[in-house]
This record gives sequence, C-alpha cells and structure tokens, in this order.
Amino acid sequence: MCKSSSGALAPTASRRRSRSSSSAATAAASFSAATSSGPDRQTTNTSNTTTSSTSSRSSRSSLAAARASLPPPPLLYPFHELTAATNGFLAKRDASSTYWRCSLRGRDAALFQLRALPGLTRADASAALARTARYHHASLAPLLGACLAGPHVYLAYSHPPAAASLAACLLRSSTSILGTWLSRVQVAADVAQGLDYVHTHADAVHGRVSPSTVLLVPDPDGLRASLTHFGADQFAQPDAAAAQSDSDVHAFGLLLLQLLSGEAEASRFRFDRATKEFATVSVLDTAAEALATGRVRTWVDRRLGDSFPVAAAEKLLEVGLRCASPDDRPPPEMSWVAGKVSKAYVESRAWARQLQHSDGLSSVSLAPR
Repeated sequence: MCKSSSGALAPTASRRRSRSSSSAATAAASFSAATSSGPDRQTTNTSNTTTSSTSSRSSRSSLAAARASLPPPPLLYPFHELTAATNGFLAKRDASSTYWRCSLRGRDAALFQLRALPGLTRADASAALARTARYHHASLAPLLGACLAGPHVYLAYSHPPAAASLAACLLRSSTSILGTWLSRVQVAADVAQGLDYVHTHADAVHGRVSPSTVLLVPDPDGLRASLTHFGADQFAQPDAAAAQSDSDVHAFGLLLLQLLSGEAEASRFRFDRATKEFATVSVLDTAAEALATGRVRTWVDRRLGDSFPVAAAEKLLEVGLRCASPDDRPPPEMSWVAGKVSKAYVESRAWARQLQHSDGLSSVSLAPR
C-alpha cells in the first residue's frame, strides 16, 4: 500500500500473497453471487416484460372495445336514397310528427326536413358531421347523416323501433307510456341532462327544444328520453329567437310545464265565462295561477289520477316557471336546472318505493279534483 508518491514502501511477498488470496476470494464470491442471482434476475425481467406486454394488450383491447361501442360516423346521403327510403316522401306520418320514419342502410331513422343555411356546401356539411360526431350523450339521439337538396337539408337521427315523440304521446287521450309520475320526471331529467351536456361540454346551443324533438324510448327500467336535432344549427337556419343558450332554458321550462300538465301545446283557447268569449291562455299562465292559488294538484295532468307526490310536483312547477317566466331576471344556467330536476327525480323514486311498500294513502290525495 502507498503512503505517498515520495515515501513509498515496497510490499513484502507475504503481503502480495495475502492480497492475491483476498482478491481471489472476493472475485469468487462475486462470481458465486452473480451465478446464483442470475436466474432470479432473468425471471424478474421476463415477468416484467410479460406484465408490460399483458398491460399493453389490455389497453389495446379496452381502446378497441371503446371504439366499437361508439356509433358509426354520420354519412352524407344521396337524395335518391332518402326518396327510396320514404317512398317518395309519401310515408305516413302522425299528425303531431315532424319527421318521416324510415330505414337507412339497416338503421331505423327519424328524417327531418329543415331549411339549409345559405351557401351550405357538401364540404361544409361533411365538416359539420365530423364536428357533431365528436360528442356523445345518452340523452342525445345519434345523428346518422345528412343530405343537401336544394333549399333544404335533411337530417337523420336514430329512431328506435318502439320510440314515439313526446308531442304524439301528449296528444293521446289516454297514454300508457307516460302513465306514471316517475316516467314523466325521468323524461324531464333526461332532457335537462342532455341540454346541460350541450351547453357545458359541447359549448353549443340546441335551438329546437320542443315536445316534437324529444323521442320517448321504452327501456327495461322504465322510460328514457332522447333529444334529436343536436348539431342542426350547423346545417340549418335557426328558429326564431333561438340563437343563444337562454332560449334553450326558456324552451325547456315550457316543455317541463307541458309534461307535468299534459298540455300538448304551449297555448290553447279557453272559454272565459265573464266575457263569454274564447281567450288564448298559455301553459305558463295556468301554471303560475296554480302555484299562486295552491291548486297544483288539480293542475297536474288528470291522466295521472292522484298518484304523484304533490311536493315534488310543486318543486318542478317552480323550476319550469323559473326557466320560462318572461320577467326581467336572467334565466338560470342549465346545470342548475339539471340539478334541480335530478333531485326531484331522486325524491320521486323514493316516493314510488315507499308507495310500493305501503297502502299509499299517506302519499295520494283522495279529495276530488
């Protein structure tokens, strides 16, 4: 061993042998350790590689499954295909329907005719289809495709075989699809959540909220609502005063009041006994009167009988009036509306469960309407 460069002492032979023995022992121990741990390291590396490969395959499978669950991208249809699918647009439509029911390339569709935006080209329509296809929500009917034909644009939305428009169901003198209170609150919650998604996540405006653009779809758990016309603003001229989110909130308020009262139209004629004349009265007027006079129970659709929770009906009526009232206050955000309606739905489900396990006399009024 060296002390310094100037005072080095030569090692003796015994020290050389001792160092040599020590170095050999160390080398042997190192070789033995390396030899014994080699298979374990190889096993660990193989295990890590296998885990990584399995994780990669699982990720690819999950991504493939997610892609497969999405609907096919919307298409640009040739006009002759729509003509053939609708029998020359002579296919029968209900009095309240604003669309043709048809089948397009094996998919059931509701076909709507709208006035196209000025100067809309096939390239514009293709780009609009691609943008609309980026958004998906359970309460929004998938857009199957579009077709340009002269001054019109035709939009095809998914239409399950057993579906019917809310407008058609409200027109019926007796309806089973809207025969329960819970089914009506479910419809309101679905539409509210769909509009909240349009405003919040898609940063868009629907612009055409009405009973005729809501499809009611029977479901194993009850009834669900699907809102058509999402994306229509990119193809068609907007309806009057329907260029901002406030108009969607106002339209939803009217729809909610119609759903609760059973009124097929937002306004109707009513005979005035004082003047002996017919006067136009809106669902907004009758709702406000019912809330002010404490007669909400008699205002709710008679087809429900008395099987509904009056407290929940009053809360929803207040939400509808808050959305649709033409006062100076700004309308609420759709996220607030969706929260209120969802809460009412939860309370209504609890009421329905309680009713199933009791005689129901405490929840249903037996006084005459």
